[in-house]
Amino acid sequence: MKISVIIPVFNEEKHIQATLSALAVQDMNKESFEIIVVDNGSSDSTMLIVEEFSAVLPLQVLSLPHGNISKVRNWGAKVATGETLAFLDADCVPKTTWLREAINVRHERGIWGAHYAVPTDATWVGRLWGKYQATEQAGAVLFLPAGDMFILREDFLRIGGFNEGLDTSEDVELCQRALKQGLQVSAFPSLAVEHNGTPRALAQFYRQNRWHGKHVLRKFVANLPSLKNLPIVALSLYTLFMFWACIVLPFIAVGTSRWWLALIAPPLLLLPFVVISLIKTLRFGRLVEAPALTVLYTTYFLSRAAALTLRSGRNHR
Repeated sequence: MKISVIIPVFNEEKHIQATLSALAVQDMNKESFEIIVVDNGSSDSTMLIVEEFSAVLPLQVLSLPHGNISKVRNWGAKVATGETLAFLDADCVPKTTWLREAINVRHERGIWGAHYAVPTDATWVGRLWGKYQATEQAGAVLFLPAGDMFILREDFLRIGGFNEGLDTSEDVELCQRALKQGLQVSAFPSLAVEHNGTPRALAQFYRQNRWHGKHVLRKFVANLPSLKNLPIVALSLYTLFMFWACIVLPFIAVGTSRWWLALIAPPLLLLPFVVISLIKTLRFGRLVEAPALTVLYTTYFLSRAAALTLRSGRNHR
């Protein structure tokens, strides 16, 4: 069975060489797969690096300078000749067994892959966040990231591909449609790829999650009466309200001489994130990590609160 590996790129000169090098040493015959790189208008040396691999990889290069990530991935799928589509991000490095193992565990009908693995040189931000997320979850899941996703081409076309009306969270939405149509979505940790795009600093963590949260409220409204994403939407709205309360209440306190008003909002803003962090760290016997995890959850939901008002625009991810 032939696999078409689709890689969208935009100014990925820092990462694309490692990704293509990993594909060049896959432990399966190169006649069994093809690499489709879709350039979204790179202005750095990304495409020069890609061309260097034309002699060692069955490589096809496409150009789509205008369009979001969903359209770029769909464009690659349109020209793919493989029975299986493998979506891989330019900052993700697979193991040498990645393609062979994907074929061994493939579904007759469904989506399969894995959540990202944190790189070995990750900072505390990536290591701690990855530790408490679904990075090692196996079996049936609600979604998989499009940077490490496999699907039969006929299934991809039948469910309509990625939603080109979404700039982000397109992988979550695709998996939701697949589940509604009776397809399975399954995670296999052995297929995990090392995600070199893992945030290394708190500011990067904030920016990345602000972008990824841009369409969460829109998708929640579109999927009503389903309340599946209610907790994250509700907590994002709560965070947005309490953030502005932290700014406004001190002015009211000065104007009314009710100084206690200035002290209410900050503890209420932090309270849910302290509780979440305590529950998670106690569950794993790592209470010492609760303060740092609280910082990450606070940053995460501040970013998601900001995403509720984020306008459309191009993201360099």
